[in-house]
Amino acid sequence: MQRALILNAGSSSLKWSLLAAATGEVEAQGEEPWKGGEAAARAALQSLARFPAPDAIGHRLVHGGSRFRRAVLLDPATRKALAGLAEIDPLHTGPALELIDAAGDAFPHLPQVAAFDTTFHATLPPAAATYALPYEWTRSWELRRYGFHGLSVAYAVRRSGEILGEIPGRLVVCHLGSGCSVTAVQEGRSFDTTMGFTPLEGVMMGTRSGSIDPGLLLYLQRQHGLDAAGLEAALSQSSGLLGVSGISGDLRQVLQAADSGNDRARLAYEMFLHSLQRAVGAMAGVLGGVDALVFTGGIGERSARVREALAGCLAFAGLELDREENERARPDSRISTAGSTVVALVIAAREDLSVLDELRCLLG
Repeated sequence: MQRALILNAGSSSLKWSLLAAATGEVEAQGEEPWKGGEAAARAALQSLARFPAPDAIGHRLVHGGSRFRRAVLLDPATRKALAGLAEIDPLHTGPALELIDAAGDAFPHLPQVAAFDTTFHATLPPAAATYALPYEWTRSWELRRYGFHGLSVAYAVRRSGEILGEIPGRLVVCHLGSGCSVTAVQEGRSFDTTMGFTPLEGVMMGTRSGSIDPGLLLYLQRQHGLDAAGLEAALSQSSGLLGVSGISGDLRQVLQAADSGNDRARLAYEMFLHSLQRAVGAMAGVLGGVDALVFTGGIGERSARVREALAGCLAFAGLELDREENERARPDSRISTAGSTVVALVIAAREDLSVLDELRCLLG
């Protein structure tokens, strides 16, 4: 295998990378807005015809459920099983399967591998993974905190070890993008995370609500006639930064409006920061302290303003941010001072390299 095509169908964008299989060197890559659809999937793959043909294809899939705890080689039976996960996570699973089908049509003789965000979080201890629901529900319906952004977190853990000489024992990883999550990593393994059974749980996001009182949802159903489909659409697509600000799910646009005096935009940003600060504090708490804090994802890599605000909530733990380094930071870099007892890093989100690792393991 000389080169691999890595496809990442996210909730708002389609990323692709053509990588040298042996070294992970990027031969070509791109990103485009993405909302799914068979025609869009076919068009995206047709645009790759101008590049050298790959020898294998790796896909990032968000949800592996309880069955897929490791990467798998895709075949008709596996493809059929994956379709069942669309009931849990329709936002991501449907578009990813459309891309898998389109890739099979475009490259019918190439092996395809699916790697899952949930794999990294399979190490969650039962106390963190289990919901306080009737235990028969948990056992019969496989209800648990699965966690997401695992491929990104796995790379951030590995890269932090390369930068620092060893993987920090108590590491908090903030993956901040269109979707956001905060993960506590103990000795290189997922110990707790904000996202749960679906990617809706956790911190406030671009268009997703994050965690809210389940009693509020029951109230909306009883008193205002909202059904499951209406709630799902609102919580996934019309909430978060977009829902509060009324402007956009893009933090850059929300901040621009907030700085121009828009009260709803300012509230949206303050809520976003508060939810992240709460999560970072909680993850530091379950770890019994923190040795390093990592920022990754589009917001984590580009917003010095967000990084400064989050680093401030760990000042009590000994984190001292170097403001000049933070302002000019580009991945991969250190933004804490030399004397800081907690290290802060900005690391590029490279799910493609994590997928490549899984592809190598399966295909040699």
